[in-house]
Amino acid sequence: MATLTIRNIPDDVKHALRVKAAERGRSLEDALRQLLAIEAGRDAEPVSRIDADEIMRRAAALEDDEPTDSRYKYFTQKELSDAICGEYDDL
Repeated sequence: MATLTIRNIPDDVKHALRVKAAERGRSLEDALRQLLAIEAGRDAEPVSRIDADEIMRRAAALEDDEPTDSRYKYFTQKELSDAICGEYDDL
């Protein structure tokens, strides 16, 4: 893949693009990649989205045990539920 560098973009334009990307659950870079693909007449890659209900369903399937391998940190179902509901700010 090629790399493009665009300079001198006004801060307010960058901010607006970042907000629009976040509203769609995408990074700014990913959203701009999609816009460029569409402008070039190519199909953009589909976005994979899961909603809070799906996250909760998957979290409920997890055990509340800590992982045995210290390289991994998993959230317990309660921690994930609290984070989604905005009740846990230290994650």
